[in-house]
This record gives sequence, structure tokens and C-alpha cells, in this order.
Amino acid sequence: MLVFTIGTVVVAGLQRHIDPFQGTQRLVELDLGEAFASAAILSLLFAEPRAPSGLSRLDLGVLVLCSLCWTLPESHAVYLGMTLVGLWLLAGRSRSAMLADIAHIWLALSLCQLWGKLVFKMFYLVIAPYEVSVMAQVGRWIFPGLQSTGSELSTQADWSVIMLEGCSAFHNLSLAALLWLCVLKMSADRADRGAFIALSISAVLVVAINIARVLAMVPSRDAYLYWHDGTGSIIVALTSAAASIIPIVIRIERSA
Repeated sequence: MLVFTIGTVVVAGLQRHIDPFQGTQRLVELDLGEAFASAAILSLLFAEPRAPSGLSRLDLGVLVLCSLCWTLPESHAVYLGMTLVGLWLLAGRSRSAMLADIAHIWLALSLCQLWGKLVFKMFYLVIAPYEVSVMAQVGRWIFPGLQSTGSELSTQADWSVIMLEGCSAFHNLSLAALLWLCVLKMSADRADRGAFIALSISAVLVVAINIARVLAMVPSRDAYLYWHDGTGSIIVALTSAAASIIPIVIRIERSA
């Protein structure tokens, strides 16, 4: 289980960092998601090291077969194998609660790295005009002359920011859900009403942070470079991660 997890993460990471078009913010966000998922799985595997895993020979065969996805020349496609193994383990949930917990983490990681991106890319053209309109209304509190046209935001005639799916305020909500789930699994807590309230707070904070980032890029090219590719993008990634983690940690500490 540990070898399959680490192997998938390492292969995806190597392929991702080779890609020269991968933005700094996305690299930080994806690496954080994989780090938390790996830590959560480690905590599950070593919480009771002598407990039987419940893995059968057939399960091991499925793990080996799905690890062939590592050979695909695409950093997102390796999570296809992780999805298949996660679904396979959930089908035999009665054998081991630990396997079910690991399957939940694998599926959440696959949703964050692969399936969520595909679905979002398919529907973003429908969402984009409404999102840009909302951002423009919020942004006019700061920039009274802010204009929106289709997927563009601008404050001056010679400069505008075009909204793509990677810049959407909703693009890393799946990462927030992944971090939330990992913290729950590491604390051996359950997803009750309080936990879901914490997730809702994190989602609102993450969307607000992303809207602020986009609006910060609107005034000039220098602002765009700072918040899109420079130090500002790393600050946003780390702040979004903190916003995803802190509410659920506070809820767990209060209920302990």
C-alpha cells in the first residue's frame, strides 16, 4: 500500500516538474496535496503496525496491474490507476476499515489531481461569464473603473486579464476537500456536522483568497507577474492551504 502510494506520487511529481509550463502556484498546491495524502496514509498504516491489512493475493495483483499506469507519459493519468484501486478496495470494505480509509484518501487525491480538473475544464466555459461578472462587482469596491467583457477584466485600455479555468476562484476546492479529509483521517475523527461546517468555512475562504488574487493581478503587468508567476503565487498557495487546514484543526481540538 505504501509502495503504491509513494510510487504514484513520485512518478506524477517527476512528470509534473519536467513540464516547463506548470505554474509555481500549481506545483506548490499539487505537492502539498500529495504530501498530506501520503502523511495520512502513513498514519493509517503505522497506527497499528501489527494489525492484519486484509489484503488478499487478488488485491496485490490489482495493485501491481494498476501500477502500470505509471508508465503513461502524463502526470495526471497515473491517478487513473489510483482511482481503480481505490474503487476496488471500497468494493471489499467489510474486510478492513483501514483499507476503506486509504481508498477514501486515494479517491480524494485522484479527484483533486485528475477527475476534478477534467470536469471543471468541460464546464468552465459555461461558468466563466458569471464568475467574471461577480468578480467585477466585487472588484469595483477597490477599482471603481473595473470593466468586464466576456472572460476579461481590465482597469485600463492597454491591459486586461483573461480568465481561464486554472485561474478560477473554484479551481482548488478539490484540494481543500483533500486536505480536510487527510486531517480527519490522521486524527482518527469522523465526518460529522461540525467537520462539514469546517469544510464549508474552508471553501468560502479559499474562494475569497482566489478572487483577491485575480483582482490583485488586474492593475498592471507587473502585478500580474507577481501574483501569477512570482512570490505572490506561492503566498496564495500557502494561504489557501492554511485556510483549508485551520478550520478543521480547530474543530478537532475543540471536540477532543
